[in-house]
Amino acid sequence: MPSRFAAFAAAAFCSAAALAQTYPSKPIRLVVPFAPGGSSSIVASAFSAEMSKGLGQQFKVE
Repeated sequence: MPSRFAAFAAAAFCSAAALAQTYPSKPIRLVVPFAPGGSSSIVASAFSAEMSKGLGQQFKVE
C-alpha cells in the first residue's frame, strides 16, 4: 500500500512541474547543414513557415 501512495505522489509532483513550464520558451532553431541560398535553405524556410503556423511558435533557420 505505501508503494502505491509513493508512486501516486511522485506522478502528481512530476505532472505538476511539467504543467508549470511553457515549451518552448525561445524560438526553435532549425539548423541546415548546407550553404545558404541553396535548395536546402529554401525548403527549410518553407518548412519552418508551415511549422510556425501549426505550433504557434517562432522558428529560426540557421
